[in-house]
Amino acid sequence: MKFKDQVFAELKIDGQTYSIRATAHAMQRMDERQVDEYVVTGNVMALGKDRLKELQEQGDDAVIIDEVRDIAVVFGFNKNKVTIITVINKSNIWVKDGTQIERFKKVQ
Repeated sequence: MKFKDQVFAELKIDGQTYSIRATAHAMQRMDERQVDEYVVTGNVMALGKDRLKELQEQGDDAVIIDEVRDIAVVFGFNKNKVTIITVINKSNIWVKDGTQIERFKKVQ
């Protein structure tokens, strides 16, 4: 199956429109791990507008470690585009220097 880049959602932060999109590579990894776009989009949006703006200003890639679903969502910014780079199993995570790490933990 051939995968294409895809737009998942658009949101407004302080009057500025942002799109959340995934690369073909991310789409393939999501398919392999049976993770749908609502989970990925929800993880990004759950960071909240202030944290998203801060990450965009820093210009670094970021990773969200979702302990509930045991996945990690790696993403970056390009102007007003949030680009999902890949989705991986949490236990296999390695991130490059400078990558911001966010965690969503299981509630005990």
